[in-house]
Amino acid sequence: MPDLGNRANVNGPQPIGKVVEPPADLYDTGRRFLERLMKGDKPGALAMAADDARDDVAAAADSLGPNSYSEMEFFGRARVVKHWWLKARLTKGGGAPAIVQFRLGTGANGEWMVYEMMNLTGVRSGWSL
Repeated sequence: MPDLGNRANVNGPQPIGKVVEPPADLYDTGRRFLERLMKGDKPGALAMAADDARDDVAAAADSLGPNSYSEMEFFGRARVVKHWWLKARLTKGGGAPAIVQFRLGTGANGEWMVYEMMNLTGVRSGWSL
C-alpha cells in the first residue's frame, strides 16, 4: 500500500475546526442594511454596497418594494475567509415572507460593505429553505 503521508489526516474521524464567532458589528450592519431596504431607502442601501454589487442591491430593492415588510430574522450565516454571508427572512408584510442572502466584507476604509446579494424569495435551490 502506498504511503498516504500523515496518517492522522486520513484515518478515523477528522478534526472539526473551531467555530469563528462573527464580529460584534456584523449583525448591526446587516440590520441597518435590511432596514433601509424594507423602508424603500434604495439610495441608502446602495451607499452600503460595493460597486460590483450595486445592480444586485438595486434589483433586490425593486423586488421587495418599500414598506412591504416590518420585521427581520437572521437564520443563517457563513464565513469565507474574511467575508460573511447572512441569510434573513423578512416578515409582517401583506404577502409571503421574503428571503434574502447577502455577503458582507470590509471595504478599503474599514467599514462593512455588501459585496453580493440574492433575493431567494420563491426560488428553489440549494440555497433556499
